[in-house]
Amino acid sequence: MIESITDSFIRRVTKSLQRGKQVHRRLPDGGLVYIDRPLPFLILFRHPEGEPDYATADFVKATASYIISSHECNHQVRPLVQSIAKAMADEFGAFLIIELMASHEKEAPMFNILGPEKQLPATVKVLKDELESIKVSGIHSSVKTVSNEKLLQEPLCLMPEDELKKHAVLILGIELKPVYKNALTGAIYPLLQRTLRQKIADAIKKTAFDFMQVQGTQKPVHFQALGRRAVNRVVWRIDKQLTSISDQFRFLLLVTPVNNNEAWEEFKKSKYEKAPTFHYRLMPVDTDKLKRELYNISIEKVDDPTLAYLFRDKRHELDKMITMLSDRGKPDFLYSSMQLYGGVDSQLLKVAEGILAAIPEPTRDPDAELIPVPEFAALAEQEIAYLKQQHPGVNSGVDVRDDIIGLIVSEGRLNVGTDAKIPRSRAQALIQHEVGTHILTYFNGKAQPLQQLYIGSPGYEELQEGMAVLSEWLVGGLDQDRMRILAARVIAVHHLTKGSTFSENFWRLKDKYNFTHETAWDVTMRVHRGGGLTKDAVYLRGLVHLLDYLKQGHELEPLLIGKIRQDYIPIVQELIYRKVLRPVPLKPRYLQDDSIKPKLEQLKTGISVFNLL
Repeated sequence: MIESITDSFIRRVTKSLQRGKQVHRRLPDGGLVYIDRPLPFLILFRHPEGEPDYATADFVKATASYIISSHECNHQVRPLVQSIAKAMADEFGAFLIIELMASHEKEAPMFNILGPEKQLPATVKVLKDELESIKVSGIHSSVKTVSNEKLLQEPLCLMPEDELKKHAVLILGIELKPVYKNALTGAIYPLLQRTLRQKIADAIKKTAFDFMQVQGTQKPVHFQALGRRAVNRVVWRIDKQLTSISDQFRFLLLVTPVNNNEAWEEFKKSKYEKAPTFHYRLMPVDTDKLKRELYNISIEKVDDPTLAYLFRDKRHELDKMITMLSDRGKPDFLYSSMQLYGGVDSQLLKVAEGILAAIPEPTRDPDAELIPVPEFAALAEQEIAYLKQQHPGVNSGVDVRDDIIGLIVSEGRLNVGTDAKIPRSRAQALIQHEVGTHILTYFNGKAQPLQQLYIGSPGYEELQEGMAVLSEWLVGGLDQDRMRILAARVIAVHHLTKGSTFSENFWRLKDKYNFTHETAWDVTMRVHRGGGLTKDAVYLRGLVHLLDYLKQGHELEPLLIGKIRQDYIPIVQELIYRKVLRPVPLKPRYLQDDSIKPKLEQLKTGISVFNLL
């Protein structure tokens, strides 16, 4: 921290920006100047006389270019702001200064915009419209536009009017009613403050973006491109801490029985009436200690609203997973599963019932040739080699194991059960499902600096499985029996949440929907494992939602950046605009196959699940 803002300090800051560098320096009495890189705007907060207003000062920290000044230092900040404004106006053709302050008038609206009464009405209108669109906790924003005259007069004046005109600098003010503080005690409402902070930051970026489109010589490609690019050390530390906790357990393996064959024989002996006894892998973690470790991660120290949201969202998911592990085999397991993976709504249930009505009987030849497990493993290794050609960071392979049922991808490796029964006609479809989707998105995520993209955002399974099933259709291997099984899983999850027992779900699949004993067992086991796992409904739900997403004109390729859920796309796009995330290194084979392009075009015209049959 410096004792005063000297001329030499101002020159150093200005030269750093002119060289394209970041500025992050302490100012006297706890002040701060942070400018991520040369940018065409600056947000200013000056503490009022008397008690410092840290709660309002916190709002500017969500932006990429700001100064926070103590009251004692306010007169020293003026030449610093002037120097920055003139230098950046020279670079960008114009410069925008927005001063944020708290309003203490009892009858004040939510926001007062202090703007020029006649000049640049379009920029002021953008800010007004964006602030009016803010709705938080039932509070509807009221916005009033008043003159910025007081910003041009002492003691607030930053630059004389003739200097503003000469250097193409616009000064606006935002007076914010402190609804995020208790008026009597001064206590902060943290959730309201956090949400409002992000929305105001977006409003400011959109205003700066519009200002530059009209006034500037450089045109940003998107308003999010005006956000932060530099990510401070606390972000990487928290990202690593969350990943470390996630890496301490393999959730699906821990909730999948290790005695599947024995349990099946036990169920048969009971004439399919008595629920089998499942055994699971020993728990490798102390769930109480892991939860304590999880909530000791200080996510509140992250200034960046977008990254803080990602981290809080991931912590919430890990919390639920750890709770499920501690409740494994108990009734409470199901309730956490419904919170984590959701249940089955009426629309999804209708789709599942419609599929089973359209395909009432199995269609696959029971004598169809099965591919030997070693041969399937070799084909999967070939597909992994195809990924390795695109990106040297792919460190994957295939493990054939006797403690695995079917196929499971875990930590970027494909695990194949020694007893897996895979029809030869389905081999390529399953390879695209497991390798072309699950392994590919794992290593695409791992190629990013943010580890959350490979360990998985909360709820990523729905989009992942939707894409994986769609890839089966694209390569011509999504047969009717596969669709019947996806529908059966939804039916079983629905009745599980309604209280059906293991035996009731089994007999329903067998008698009502004409599944074989073995298939009914497999579906029922998957749904009832752990105490009731609703995850299996995400396959069909993810497919339905993905088809609707593509019908709206969106592209498939951006979804492959990592293990994300569909509503994370705007967040990912923001981080791409900010250059926090990198280009995707891996593409699945089907996106580069000319023979599959007609199917990709067909998806854009809009097709339903039933068209896939």
